[in-house]
Amino acid sequence: MAPHQPVLEVLDLTYIHPGKSWATIANVNLSLYPGEIVLIAGATGSGKSTLLNCLAGIAPNHVGGKLYGKILYQGIDISEWSVRQRARYFCILLQNVETQIFTERVWEELVFGLENWNVAPQQIWQITETVLEEFGLQGQRNWFIRQLSAGQKQRLLIACLLAIGQPVMLLDEPLAYLDAQGVELLLQLLKSRAQKGQSVIIIEHRTEVVKKICDRSYYFHHGKLTEAVNNNKIEIFPTVSEFACSSCHHNPPIVLRAFGLSWGGYPPFPDLQLTAGETILLKGDNGCGKTTLLKLLCGLLKSATGKLEILGADASQKSVVQIAKDVGFVLQNPNHQLFADSVRAEIQQPGVKKAVADLLLEQLNLSDRAQDHPQALSQGQKRRLALGAVLARQPKICLLDEIVVGQDPYSLSLMLNVLSNFIQEQGALILTSHVPLPAGLFNAKVLVLPKVQI
Repeated sequence: MAPHQPVLEVLDLTYIHPGKSWATIANVNLSLYPGEIVLIAGATGSGKSTLLNCLAGIAPNHVGGKLYGKILYQGIDISEWSVRQRARYFCILLQNVETQIFTERVWEELVFGLENWNVAPQQIWQITETVLEEFGLQGQRNWFIRQLSAGQKQRLLIACLLAIGQPVMLLDEPLAYLDAQGVELLLQLLKSRAQKGQSVIIIEHRTEVVKKICDRSYYFHHGKLTEAVNNNKIEIFPTVSEFACSSCHHNPPIVLRAFGLSWGGYPPFPDLQLTAGETILLKGDNGCGKTTLLKLLCGLLKSATGKLEILGADASQKSVVQIAKDVGFVLQNPNHQLFADSVRAEIQQPGVKKAVADLLLEQLNLSDRAQDHPQALSQGQKRRLALGAVLARQPKICLLDEIVVGQDPYSLSLMLNVLSNFIQEQGALILTSHVPLPAGLFNAKVLVLPKVQI
């Protein structure tokens, strides 16, 4: 039974982004009690991350805009508190993990946070070793953080947050890049921390996974927050049949072949062959090399061994620019490939017809944001934009790295429809995803990469 006094209260909170005349979130009311885990779901761009930014003081203190209403911590109005002051009581995990990394090596990142809280040196090393072991990062303790996969970075940042132990945790899609083992570990840790009195607000689209540890659930819709009745879950996926490959061509041409590719001193990857209209789903634990393999296939990395053929020609010596004419790559972090001044300009690049851009904007539900700056979008919207920008160039092969992260059911169905059209036109896909996808999606062949031995 939750104590009568909430640890956190949000009263009629309204926030208006800079340059906007309408509220991103409006009249939000929320109470969080000690030891509670509260789930907040909702469509991409509905206001979920904005609420966490307001609670942490990021908005409006660092991004501008106007904030109305009150935020109370243990009954004290903290609306005027800085991010630093709130950080003593709140910790926050942002969607873009790379914005929260401050050091070069894994062990340094853990130590950095503990030192900032003036933890005694002897305790720092004890906590660091315990957390590294707990999160399966002991083998990477001396690695440069840039060597980690996205999932490993996610685990590292969550480990840093849990090591401090603030009373309130604000987690924005913490499951995003975690493999199945990492997801289960985090859920157990959050449940354990809640039993000891810590409180958690967690934003997730994978509601069916998180619901089992949550006390209450809320749903954002157009900036309004509503409590879900009986903690009902929100279905994540549309029906499978809509996205099954319905046109099978006899003897489709081989568009990509890879033999014995390797990088970084690790054993070669399994060989693969991709034909027009085909989909390959790469699976494997965090750090097994899925992203590295995609980078080898598009020329961002050069293989130390083996051979790569694209459209029947040896691509081993081709430049990234040459390969990009036929191979599109949508990165895990969309911020790394959005460069234009507007959403429309990002898709309607030189050589792309207006009709093509208009269609993609409509299909990806971005038409009403066409004149906005790409960085004004939510992370989920940015991923849809990055996909549209790549498909606008009409590549023969598309490599997709965890792009379904951050998508609500409707947005996910839009992406799958666009990709289904790409396949129908004899495009070929290679994708990675820790988010469970519908069985039989695009009749995908599954290639499981073995765990890397350190």
